[in-house]
Order: sequence, then C-alpha cells, then structure tokens
Amino acid sequence: MKDRQLAIVTVRHSLTAHNTAGYITGRLDVPLSAQGREAARHYVRATGLLSADIVLSSPARRTMETALLLTGLTEEDIVCDVRCHERHYGALQGLSRMEVAACDGQITYLEAGGVRHSVNPPGGETLAELRARAQAFLSAVQALPARSVLVTSHGTFLQQLHGLLLGHSLHATLSRHVRSLQTDEFTLGTDGPPLHRTLHPGLAAGPLW
Repeated sequence: MKDRQLAIVTVRHSLTAHNTAGYITGRLDVPLSAQGREAARHYVRATGLLSADIVLSSPARRTMETALLLTGLTEEDIVCDVRCHERHYGALQGLSRMEVAACDGQITYLEAGGVRHSVNPPGGETLAELRARAQAFLSAVQALPARSVLVTSHGTFLQQLHGLLLGHSLHATLSRHVRSLQTDEFTLGTDGPPLHRTLHPGLAAGPLW
C-alpha cells in the first residue's frame, strides 16, 4: 500500500425472501427476490452503474446477481471469491427467529446495538473465525494490482470487514449494521486511518443476526 491509494467499495446484496421473512440464510444459496431485483434496478436508475478496476463477489447467487445488476458486467468479468462469502451459521441456517430461540441453551450470545449475535452457532463459524477470514480477505484485496476494488458480499461479513478497516474491535463492530444495498467506500493509503463515506444508505430490511 505504500505510495498507492486504494479505494475499496463494498455493497451488501439486495433483498431475498429470507431477508424479508426474517430467516437466517448464511451459506444457503437463495436468489434475490423480485423485490430485491427491482430495488437494485432502482439503485442504478438513481445513481448510475458502479465500476472498479476489479469486481469481487461472494459465490452466492444473491451477491452475484447484485453485482451483475449494479455494474452491468457479465459473470466472466466478475471474480468469484469464497473468502467474502457469508458467515456459516451451521444448524441455524434456514431457521426463523422463533426456531432459533428454541436453541438458546446451545449458543453463547454477545449483545450489541440492540441485537444478540451468536458467538458459536452449532456446526457453524464462530465470530472469531469470521473475523480472521475477513482479515485474510482484506489482506488479499490490499495486495491486488488495482486502484479500485468493488466487493459485493453479505451483511455479517461486511460488518467485520468494515470494523477491520476502521480499526474497531470485534465487539464494537457488531453495533454497525449493514443494510441491503448499503454501499460504503474506504480509501486506503492516505495519511492516517482510511477515509470512509457511505455512498448509499441501503434499504430498511431488519437487523443482522
């Protein structure tokens, strides 16, 4: 990063049926809903297409669909990177909030921002493992031969990626909700901490798990 500025723009995917119904999705490969596709098209009509030297997407259909709609590129132009996939919630994936509540005795929670976050979902990825994966992904992005990188990913993953970029602890990061279609830009390589601005506030679609 020495003597080079790097702009990292992150976008959380648009809405899915799971988002609006309040189910944990995690690694389940659900597509965007019709509402989510229209929200992405409205985004482009209002702000124009997004562009970057390199466009990265998680392998999930909902993130790839979002990347295609927001950039106008083809799948061949977008680099699929499993390191920015959503957190694996193990046995909790596909469950409603009521169903998750029945598993409370098996799970440790951290509360932040009015939301309880599972530390150790059964058979899933712990918060510490998620944080380490976000750090490995950030290091890889910083090593890319590019001045701008667009990352289309997921709420919980981007929450930790943003925390790392801003120098926040894991617990403090949990208070930073990332909405569907929220778009943030981080400029690295300047004096001091990265410069951050929110380019699009995203949609109101409920809190993260």
